[in-house]
Amino acid sequence: MAEFSCYVCSGKVRTGEKFTFTKKGSVHFDCFIGSRRKEVPAEKHDQLRDLSLLLDSQLSYLLDVLSIKNGTNGENETVNTAYKNSEKEAGETTRRISEL
Repeated sequence: MAEFSCYVCSGKVRTGEKFTFTKKGSVHFDCFIGSRRKEVPAEKHDQLRDLSLLLDSQLSYLLDVLSIKNGTNGENETVNTAYKNSEKEAGETTRRISEL
């Protein structure tokens, strides 16, 4: 299991938790959204809310995919592809939140 340090709270970030990566490093989902809420102008809070709901859903899906047990090679390939695609989408959502 991978382990990182959250740049907001300095706590440990582990595989199996909701977290993401930004240009600053790894960050818990809740820490990331909480810090962005303080930094983002009030007129963009609706956008932040919508994007944070989307990222939460994407990260939950990634955790669900991680929980799938090893199967046949064909199944593993499907799971790996689903994970990579979802990870890319979550990264894009994280980037958009960072740019608000």
